[in-house]
Amino acid sequence: MSWPSSVDTLRHALGLALASGRARIGTISLFLAALVFYAMLLPATSTGGTLGLVSLRFLSLGELLIALALSALLSLTVSLGVHGLRQGRPVNPTGTMLGAALALAPSLLCCTPAIPLAITAIASLLPAAGHFGVPIQGWIATHEGTLYAMAIAAMAWGLLGSARRVLSCAC
Repeated sequence: MSWPSSVDTLRHALGLALASGRARIGTISLFLAALVFYAMLLPATSTGGTLGLVSLRFLSLGELLIALALSALLSLTVSLGVHGLRQGRPVNPTGTMLGAALALAPSLLCCTPAIPLAITAIASLLPAAGHFGVPIQGWIATHEGTLYAMAIAAMAWGLLGSARRVLSCAC
């Protein structure tokens, strides 16, 4: 499928899914909630893993743009999924869920104690595993931008797939 036809597919499917005022309000509400969540989560690498309103002080323009993209993709995919369910079609949120999980990984795993705690637990059984914690966190911190790009791509793929499913049942 070419780029222009993908945009047309998406535009037409979103037109169907967001036809009612209730669907638009729900989508906007989810977008705002996801935006606040991502805006507090993404700067966690700068706050030493602390999540909450304190994170907003460390939010950079790049992180804000990533939060906007992730929130928009998530909310639009959910609205397409709800529309598909209302039309009696099965939902396959694989791309979106993969992207959403991948978007959480850098902030939660880079500078929080999650990886050291997990590796410490493993190291209690296998002492050699204790040396892997710092390199894993360093790799995540170094490749954070790539991981976010992969998350956005996976969520965009999920959105396009949801749009195709909505159009396949639009009569």
